[in-house]
Amino acid sequence: MLPVAYPVLFIYLIPVIAIESIYLRFRLHTRWRNTILATAGANALTMLVGFPLAWVICFVAELALGYAINASGISAHIPLAANSPIWELLGAVLGAPWMGPVFPDRWPILVAFVALLIPSFLLSAFVEARLLDRRGWLDSELKSSRAVWQANVLSYLFLAVAGCFLLWLWLGGFHPTKS
Repeated sequence: MLPVAYPVLFIYLIPVIAIESIYLRFRLHTRWRNTILATAGANALTMLVGFPLAWVICFVAELALGYAINASGISAHIPLAANSPIWELLGAVLGAPWMGPVFPDRWPILVAFVALLIPSFLLSAFVEARLLDRRGWLDSELKSSRAVWQANVLSYLFLAVAGCFLLWLWLGGFHPTKS
């Protein structure tokens, strides 16, 4: 999923910086230039380092969870049919970091994209809050950690919706099967 999701994040970097800058500027009453430069720097750093790091964390968690399920023997007792929608959804979420071409439909790629955004959001918001508030990048007299988290909520909601739309178009849109 990294080669699929990373270009989408890169394409939307400018709108994300704009969303967060506008929100932080009006919430914290900072100067435009300083706010844009600070959010651009923090977002560039979290995109270049944070998203791949979140992917690695998710991948290690996927491997550990898969090993634990297989080693415990619990998989033999799970009453989910291999082709059921619940099993496919669970597979798309848990297998988000390293999805192969196992799904005949395109929707699991969108589910995996959104699933990967969750740890990316947590890591990104944490790092940006530390950089912008504790390091003083925003040059604000107000405490900005909460506002930075809120700005990240807005930008990640945008990424989820706009990213899924872009991926949907890139994957060929919706083609219902003919009966």
